[in-house]
Amino acid sequence: MSAARYLVAWAVMLLLLGLSIWSAFLRIGPWQPVAQFGIAVTQAAIVFIVFMRLPGRPSLKWVFAGAGFFWLIFLYGISMADYLTRSGLPKG
Repeated sequence: MSAARYLVAWAVMLLLLGLSIWSAFLRIGPWQPVAQFGIAVTQAAIVFIVFMRLPGRPSLKWVFAGAGFFWLIFLYGISMADYLTRSGLPKG
C-alpha cells in the first residue's frame, strides 16, 4: 500500500475528530447522539477498510473484522440502553 493512502485516511480521521468535537457543542437536541454515532461508524469503517485491509478476497481477517464490528454494535447497544433507561441525574 502506498503511503498516500494512509496519509489521506489519517487526514480524514483528524477531520472527523474535529467534526466530533464541534458537534459536541451544538444544541441539536435528540439528534446529537445520532450525529455522534454516525461519525463513530464512519471512523470505524475507515479503520476497517484502510488499516485492516479488508478489500480483497475473503480470508480469516474477515471473521475477526466481523467479530469486532459485532462487538462494537453490542457495546453501542448497551450504552444506548443505559442512556435511555436512566430516570434522571441528581441535582448537583
